[in-house]
Amino acid sequence: MKITLCSSEVVPFAKTGGLADVCGALPLALERQGHEVSIFLPKYKSISTEQYHLKYLNHAVASTKIGKNISVYFVEHENYFFRDGLYGNMNGDYPDNLERFQFFCLKTLEIIHQLNIKSDVIHCHDWQTSLIPVYLKFRFGEDSFFQKIRSVLTIHNLAYQGVFQKEKFPSLGLDPALFQMEGLEFYNQINLLKGGILYSDAVTTVSPTYAA
Repeated sequence: MKITLCSSEVVPFAKTGGLADVCGALPLALERQGHEVSIFLPKYKSISTEQYHLKYLNHAVASTKIGKNISVYFVEHENYFFRDGLYGNMNGDYPDNLERFQFFCLKTLEIIHQLNIKSDVIHCHDWQTSLIPVYLKFRFGEDSFFQKIRSVLTIHNLAYQGVFQKEKFPSLGLDPALFQMEGLEFYNQINLLKGGILYSDAVTTVSPTYAA
C-alpha cells in the first residue's frame, strides 16, 4: 500500500508532544511491513536545512529521506512557518493558525499532484491536517488524480479541535453551505477537527485506551 502521512509535527524534525513521536515512529513501522510511505509537514524555522540534508525541489517544498526509502516533504512558507514556536508563543496561540494550517493542507495536496506522488491513503493527524479530507471531497473531488485516494484521520488529543471564528470561513475556499450543523459549524464557530471526522473515510484514535 502507498501511504502519505500528513502531520504538523514529526520526530526528529519538530516536536511539542506525543503527536510527533507517533508520526515519527509509525512511518518506519509501516515501511518495515512493506508499505511505501511518504510524509508531509511544515518547514518550521527550527528545522535545519543542513542538519537534515534537505534538498529544495522548488521554492515551496524541500525533501529528505528517513528509514530505508521514506521521502519527507517540507512545505515552505516564510510568513507562516518561519517562527520560533510551532503553534504560538508566550502570548498564546498565533492568531493566524487557521490560515497557517489551511495553507499547509491545501499546499500538501497540490504538491502531491505536482510531484505525481501516488497514494492509496492519506493519513491525517489532529486538527492541523483535518482540512485535507474536506478538500479531497469538496475541492478535488472531480479531479481524476485524487478520486481513488482515501483519507484516514487519527485523533491524538480531542481537547484541541481547531476552533476559529466563523468570519474566517471564506478564507477556507469552501462552499458556504458547508458552514452548518451537519458540516464544519460548531456553536457558530468553525471546527476543523469536526470537518475531518465528518469527511474522512475512516477515523481512528492514537490508541485503544484513548478510543475508550
